[in-house]
Amino acid sequence: MTRIWFAIGLCLALAGCSAPKKTETSESVKKYQLKGEVLSVDPSAHLAKVKHQKIEGWMEAMTMDYPVKDETEFKKLSVGQSISATVYVEGQDYWLGEIK
Repeated sequence: MTRIWFAIGLCLALAGCSAPKKTETSESVKKYQLKGEVLSVDPSAHLAKVKHQKIEGWMEAMTMDYPVKDETEFKKLSVGQSISATVYVEGQDYWLGEIK
């Protein structure tokens, strides 16, 4: 009988544990500053191809596609435009925000 109560207690304790929701302000999301030029935009995929300078603490200068999650932020982009933005990185995921 004691084993049953122990098992029930353990199940209840584990049910109360859950991973915190991850957001742009979550501590697991890292932020880096990007400066570059928009080479192309893909509205259907919300991607911007950006030729950027070195991103301190993250990567060397290169050209790559960046997802832009926020529709309002994506609408700020146009081909040939010089931008500064924040690159949000969470694990293997990354995206642009705070586009200026």
